[in-house]
Amino acid sequence: MRDFLKNMVATLICLSGVHILIREFLCRNRVAILMYHDTKPTVFAKHLAYLSRHYTIISLDTLVSAIYQKDFSRVPEKSVVITIDDGHAGNIELLPLFKQHRIRPTLFVCTRIINTHRHFWFKIDEHSKAEREKLKRLPNAERLAYLKRTTDFEPENVYPDRQALNIVEMKEMMADVDFQPHTQFHPILPHCTEMECRQEIMGSKVDLEKLLGVECSHFSYPNGDYTEREIKMVKAGGFRSARTTVIGWNTLETAPYQLKTIPIADDARLALFRAQLTTIPQRLNQWVSSLF
Repeated sequence: MRDFLKNMVATLICLSGVHILIREFLCRNRVAILMYHDTKPTVFAKHLAYLSRHYTIISLDTLVSAIYQKDFSRVPEKSVVITIDDGHAGNIELLPLFKQHRIRPTLFVCTRIINTHRHFWFKIDEHSKAEREKLKRLPNAERLAYLKRTTDFEPENVYPDRQALNIVEMKEMMADVDFQPHTQFHPILPHCTEMECRQEIMGSKVDLEKLLGVECSHFSYPNGDYTEREIKMVKAGGFRSARTTVIGWNTLETAPYQLKTIPIADDARLALFRAQLTTIPQRLNQWVSSLF
């Protein structure tokens, strides 16, 4: 029922032409940072084809530099940035599309899960979406203890299958991808201790710079959760920006450590994708979720 309503809202938005009005007027001098996770090439190809007709895809570096310089003159109208979170193994399948469209997306990766056979804690099959949401609100030590007790999961467990990109794939992608840290194990930072938080932020920067021989300057808060403490740590760590999951567009006035985003469903059909670019479905979903 929820998917039916979501697609019905998307269809109404597209039929009404609201998506065109928002694109041509509201978004003209604002930049959208799109957020994906583990989308498939067949879906992503349609999204990119649509974006290439109606928007200009720029790098995260371009946007952040413009914000610091307080100058959007080098940012084309109706620009979007593409970001992909976590570092899922399936992301390698998107590389031909990056090359085809000559884009350089930012992949925020969990540095102690990539290049291993460890698993993401939020991809444990035994837990429903509602259970995962509850776990996100627990103190980090309590969350880990619960996972150990219920599923024998520990962050450094090794499994037969691989969920994340490996170093061979990442090096193949480096010419077309901007790899940046997304913590080491994807905890919810505000629920971590001071020491845990610092290790996850700074440790992930050190990990990725050592692994790829690159300089990391952007960060993404897991689940979009942050407080002033996390902002201060990211600044002190030498990052130039951090992306949240706050829904919206970015302007010259956007704080570089609180970049806004537009979440995109990994399996979004074209009608839903066009609607999601308006942020209306995501805002409605947030409103509905707040009622329960």
